[in-house]
Amino acid sequence: MAKPKFSVSQITTFHQTFDEDLASYTAAGVEGVGVWEFKLPEDGDDADVLAKLKASGLRATTCIPGTLSVYPVPFPGPDDPAERVAELCAAIRRFAPFEPEVVLCLPGAPPEGTDPAESRRVIVEGFRQAARVAAEHGLTLGIEPLHRRIYGTWTTVFSIPETIDLMDEIDEPNVQLLYDVYHLHDTDDVIADTVKYGSRISPSIHICDWRRETRNDFDRVLPGDGIIDLPGIFGALDAAAHPRWVDLEIFSDDGSFSEMDFEDSLWKLEPADVIARAKAGYDAAWAARRPPA
Repeated sequence: MAKPKFSVSQITTFHQTFDEDLASYTAAGVEGVGVWEFKLPEDGDDADVLAKLKASGLRATTCIPGTLSVYPVPFPGPDDPAERVAELCAAIRRFAPFEPEVVLCLPGAPPEGTDPAESRRVIVEGFRQAARVAAEHGLTLGIEPLHRRIYGTWTTVFSIPETIDLMDEIDEPNVQLLYDVYHLHDTDDVIADTVKYGSRISPSIHICDWRRETRNDFDRVLPGDGIIDLPGIFGALDAAAHPRWVDLEIFSDDGSFSEMDFEDSLWKLEPADVIARAKAGYDAAWAARRPPA
């Protein structure tokens, strides 16, 4: 397969504006942008940013709604699942003119004491509704499993098989698994599962690396600077999933999300330097990819 093109998710350059992102990404030779809804105009009029995106030559890859889950996560948004699904569907409609590869979503975490069967029904029905809205616009909905230890209170699915089971229950053809190396790298049988379910992985995946001593849930590092076996994972993805895009997604706390203001936060560095280092790390890991045994 062709090497996946390199995209940057806008959370990586958290403090920049949409316009600044377009300028720095194109200057760095990036080909895609993972659009976050919080960087779009507050009044909902996206005509100007759409025109600028088209003029930049960048392609929208993984789009992230403001309300991205059925049950709450630690981001702003309502508590009621029905209200959340309505906002998720509105975000999908808003993203449609951007023509992204995939729109990300999460199950979220049901309140403590919620009946598991009922919470599962709510999640399935919410995703089914969102998927049908996405299908109306020719879009793919990507369910992202999260790391069981770091994000254990954010979701109900943590592995590839758990996510596939949920997708099977939703039973909509435009629902795929949004693969993130950060969340999946140390799950049981990740290489075998990546190969087994490769056809159900979305065309845009998230990449970064895992700091050996991770300090909180927003402490990622650039590809090649951590301990993830990226060549092994890339080899499995290359063999079975054939992603078209890798989308660099960096959370690196500088006090914006917690009291932990990391002196070495990547959010404090020049975006051009961060992107250049990330692209070099990705290129090296892809070149070193190993076919699965």
